[in-house]
Amino acid sequence: EVEKSKKAVLASNRLKTTKYTALSFLPKNLFEQFHRLANVYFVFIALLNFVPAVNAFQPELALAPVLFILAVTAIKDLWEDYSRYLSDKEINHMECLVYSR
Repeated sequence: EVEKSKKAVLASNRLKTTKYTALSFLPKNLFEQFHRLANVYFVFIALLNFVPAVNAFQPELALAPVLFILAVTAIKDLWEDYSRYLSDKEINHMECLVYSR
């Protein structure tokens, strides 16, 4: 019986409040950013500048502000997620009391 209890796998009580992993950051972040209608609108307008009949100015210049906003938002989200990771790490390494029968 003692051997069985030693082999029993206990559930982890670790906290994980982060949204992203290293591999999922870019796809998840772009997915979240393009759920905002304003971002979709401005990317559409910037891509419309690549059509010669409707372009107002240089197409590369139209993409610059949109890419800047997407990059700044991604960096902000990365910073917030990293802060959550550090907070989780601190909380998960705290000592606690365990009560048993």
